[in-house]
Amino acid sequence: MSKVKALYHIVFATKRREMAIAAEHRNDVYRYIWSLIREMKCKLIRIGGIANHVHMLVDLHPEVNLAQFMRSIKSKSAGWMNSDDRFPHFKGWAADYYASSVSPEFSSRIEAYIRNQEQHHSANNFHAELEELYRNAGLWLHPKDLV
Repeated sequence: MSKVKALYHIVFATKRREMAIAAEHRNDVYRYIWSLIREMKCKLIRIGGIANHVHMLVDLHPEVNLAQFMRSIKSKSAGWMNSDDRFPHFKGWAADYYASSVSPEFSSRIEAYIRNQEQHHSANNFHAELEELYRNAGLWLHPKDLV
């Protein structure tokens, strides 16, 4: 039997980074996304964020590739949110997303980082956060990324 651990830290934002996910409804969005993740036989380790973006730490099932996973998560959750009156300012997700593989020994750090998003963003804006994530992953952040 094959054994695979495919951990990814994924960040995706609302279109134009609009503050469209009210705090009182965030857990509903997270639960819905979690249900989609389970449908794909993947494992959600941690989810969190603020009004304009979502962070996830996931373990992808070996039969699921990252692009297919994100296409499904974003399209199905956007459809659900657009049909729900609790999200009147939600206009969809940005076209792109950030993802980086995570070594199992660093997964607890990423979990803590995701868990503390509200506290983190009281001192740091989303763009500064993205710049740091991209730099740490050896990527270059274009001004139009995640818009």
